[in-house]
Amino acid sequence: MSGKLNEDSQTRRITRHDFYFETPLYTAVSDAELEENLSVGEVDARSPLNKIDTTYSIKDEPVDYFDSSDIFRRIQLTCKRKGEVLTFIVARSNGKYMKIGQAPSLADIQFGDMDDKYGKILDKESLFLLKRAVGLAAHGTGAGSFVYLRRIFEGLIKESYEANKDPLNVSEKEFQSKRMDEKIQLLKNYLPDELSEMKPLYGLLSQGVHELTEEECLQYFPALKLSIELILDAKIEAQKKAKRISEVKSQIAAISSQVGEKKK
Repeated sequence: MSGKLNEDSQTRRITRHDFYFETPLYTAVSDAELEENLSVGEVDARSPLNKIDTTYSIKDEPVDYFDSSDIFRRIQLTCKRKGEVLTFIVARSNGKYMKIGQAPSLADIQFGDMDDKYGKILDKESLFLLKRAVGLAAHGTGAGSFVYLRRIFEGLIKESYEANKDPLNVSEKEFQSKRMDEKIQLLKNYLPDELSEMKPLYGLLSQGVHELTEEECLQYFPALKLSIELILDAKIEAQKKAKRISEVKSQIAAISSQVGEKKK
């Protein structure tokens, strides 16, 4: 999961945000993994309806009791800014927690403002792949979600090569024959630092497709999705910086021209 790692016990530490906004349905989470109480307090997140960063208050109430070891709870997260309510049904049994239902769905929550945020940095196919990965993970298909994340990663590398193949002076045939870590090394001067630093990411995605169980893929999906998002966020920031630099250069050129005219 995307939760933090406890250095002493090497146990994943899962926050309220991780559990409600990242963890797929039917994924068991133990008390030892939880960083904080799921049933009380507040949680910060992006509103899928209003597309704003907000804080949700947490309300916990019983749904039904079957025996002493199985308790089903209805947990409602209420947006403190707009009043939007997200509802989760959580099963608690033998020291473990599992979401068994939620509205809106995890896919809808994670799609959120995906179009607005990544629509300008990803082409339609890549944006579809990202949504498909999120949708599959939300419905419990772990290995399939890894396939789509891997294709996005491959697309980002190919895009960088196409944009910089002239200065690289490497033919497409030669480039395609290289292993992924070699491609990343070749493109290191043209890739976001976040991508260059994530060389193991592609290997993990490939391992997930071919070797890991569905449960392991679902367990690791949030962290790997976040890795892809960090790479995309870096590209967005690079574009914004390039735009600001271009605007400043234009303004300085205009000022220089005006000052030059006054000197005449």
